[in-house]
Amino acid sequence: MTGPRRARRRAEPAWSPAQQARVTAFKAYAVTHPHLEVTGTALMQAMREPAGFAHVLLYGPTGVGNTTVLQRVTAAVTPLLAAGEPRTPGTAPGGGPRGLSPSQAPVATPLLVLEAHIPEGGTFNRGDYYRTALVQLGEPFYGETRFIDIQEGQSWETKTRGRGRGTPFNDTPHLRHAWEEAVARHGVRAVVIDEAQHLMHVAGGAKLLDQLDWLKSMSNTTGVVHVLVGPYDLLDFRNLSGQTARRGHDLHFPRYQFQQEADQIAFQRALRGLLEQVPLQMDLQDLLNHWYYFYERSIGGIGVLKDWLVRTLSATLYSGATPLTLEHLRAQALSNAQCERMASDATAAEHRLHYTESSREHLWSLLGMPGLPREQGGHAPQEQEPPSTVPSTRRPPRPRVPVGYRVPRRDPVGPSPQSPPAQKCPFAGEVALAPAQLRQAAVAKLQCPECSATRTARLRGDTVLFPAHPPRATQMTQDIARWIKHDSGWILSTLGK
Repeated sequence: MTGPRRARRRAEPAWSPAQQARVTAFKAYAVTHPHLEVTGTALMQAMREPAGFAHVLLYGPTGVGNTTVLQRVTAAVTPLLAAGEPRTPGTAPGGGPRGLSPSQAPVATPLLVLEAHIPEGGTFNRGDYYRTALVQLGEPFYGETRFIDIQEGQSWETKTRGRGRGTPFNDTPHLRHAWEEAVARHGVRAVVIDEAQHLMHVAGGAKLLDQLDWLKSMSNTTGVVHVLVGPYDLLDFRNLSGQTARRGHDLHFPRYQFQQEADQIAFQRALRGLLEQVPLQMDLQDLLNHWYYFYERSIGGIGVLKDWLVRTLSATLYSGATPLTLEHLRAQALSNAQCERMASDATAAEHRLHYTESSREHLWSLLGMPGLPREQGGHAPQEQEPPSTVPSTRRPPRPRVPVGYRVPRRDPVGPSPQSPPAQKCPFAGEVALAPAQLRQAAVAKLQCPECSATRTARLRGDTVLFPAHPPRATQMTQDIARWIKHDSGWILSTLGK
């Protein structure tokens, strides 16, 4: 007889504390990039001086980095708000301490950061908001002639009357009064509500405008500005009425756009900064050569990119595979369907935010300002006299010529020996591409790195040549597939293909 066979199990690698520490250290790292700095600066300014704003809307695509900007702003603005606090923490606007005994000194909290909970039953509960804020401030009790636990709400009168355990303390007006006094005692000047899109879940008879009026009322009473942070869903809170439009301030935290060369450079620098902090061996330059793949699977969001690298680092350390390669990253990337949905939602919201010329002309018509010239290049129009009803003796302006048609003028006839010779762009000749690359990609267009002119490559044996050409006169970017030169070499851009 033979004994029972032991099942052979593959020994799984152990997850050591040192490996967990490496992942934790990388998760704590936040790379600095232009959109993060611009958004953070604007948010800090809005908190320091609201200037009549009752609420601030901070929105952007999913995974853009709202959590990171909140962490940075919280660390930077808290001492500034505390230094500019006109009230002494522990006192209400009208005098001495309220609610708590004088021996209990409240902790100064100039910036209060909360997260809106997903409402149970589909409706946002303001009483739950007050409870969360009070607990965050360290005041789970509301002081009147007796102490009432805001979580359980068993009052002394209920117990002595023998009516059982009593009912929870859900009296929203009393909770709001408790919250207002706690805000005054702790010197709160700004309240940040993350995941603020949950405030939109209102009862059937209520409206989104009621939520903003509620925030405005609290700001009027306490002098506290509310910062609502969330995805593009917050766009539904914009300009619901003239009053809320005046009392609200919008901040857009955008993703990086592939069509903008400056955004391409900023994204590549952020990618390099993150990869340099990954505690694994890698061919950094080889990974950076595939930066367009990183952009594709993050849709230009640094937060999505960071989470992707965290997953890859954790999986690579657990499997014991080194060095870090593009295949490891592909295994942890979001699927094509996920990226397509994220990009579709982001693009729709960006189109909604786009400021068109027709909308401004509509504003002019509402204000009775017809006949103003359009701005050129984003600059403000020059001051002009208002339209006069007196007939003018000046010659009327010539009608505009449609785009693509020449303005009528007299062409010179005959040779022009005084004309200067045609200039040529200094970039021409052999480029670091192989004919096989052009055939494989089925793209033979090259973009000049000097003037951005697009020309068809010429082949001379195994050599690819960029033909001589005059400098490009226009600044319009052609939306075609082409090869673009970067520091790492020539990269195929399939934009518009």
